[in-house]
Amino acid sequence: MNSKKNNAIGVFDSGIGGLTVLEKLIEMFPNENFVYVADQGHCPYGTKTAKEIGDRVEKVSRYLYQQDVKAIVIACNTASLHIDRARAVVDIDVLSVIYPTCDRAASLTRNGKVAVIATIATINSNTYQNLLTEKGKTPVALACSEFVDFVETHSLDDPGMDKLVADKFKEFQDTSFDTLIHGCTHFSLLEKSMRKCLPDGIRYVACGQPTGESLRKLLAEKDLLTDRNTAGSVKIYTTGGVQNAENTMKWFTAQHEPVQHVDID
Repeated sequence: MNSKKNNAIGVFDSGIGGLTVLEKLIEMFPNENFVYVADQGHCPYGTKTAKEIGDRVEKVSRYLYQQDVKAIVIACNTASLHIDRARAVVDIDVLSVIYPTCDRAASLTRNGKVAVIATIATINSNTYQNLLTEKGKTPVALACSEFVDFVETHSLDDPGMDKLVADKFKEFQDTSFDTLIHGCTHFSLLEKSMRKCLPDGIRYVACGQPTGESLRKLLAEKDLLTDRNTAGSVKIYTTGGVQNAENTMKWFTAQHEPVQHVDID
């Protein structure tokens, strides 16, 4: 038996957006333990330099590794661009949300046009655009870093959300796409507003489900799926303020231990 199979799974994001991925992972792996880090003390990542983002990826990954996790899920598209920095400091598997999410969108599109909304850093990297082009699809990209700031500082019933999304989506040069990738884990929290200003029939692809399927395959191959038959624990840490985290994650309804502050430098 693999001695690490009952260890926790590490998950992190620049803030609370990655909880959209964690929520799906808890649903898919109810017996697994999870340790989640919201790096809110250094959020947002999407407007930082590549070096700054890579440094945070390395430090948070090292912290999770010290918690004896058996695998790490980077529940952040911007941080996933620097997955090599994480892999350089740990000797466990590290998963990106980008590749499984892109694969899912490419398999769903009917007309071949896929919109990608993400942070400035993710859009400027051209990672999604290049992957979609390699798959014979036509990407339509839009940088929406301001969505991250909104989610991190407002409740989801804030009346300004609809206007923020509607105004931003006026910048789309082409709206004939039939599939949209939430290329930032924060963005699926704004999907209700997006549906109000985009045509009906668009398929929205969030990172959680495809990433969870990729994780399941990996853990099964490595004999790392837990053999517990009781509900797993969920620990949530923030490098920012606990009160702010709790105020902006009220939509997250999965059972978890009280949010704790942690310094990761």
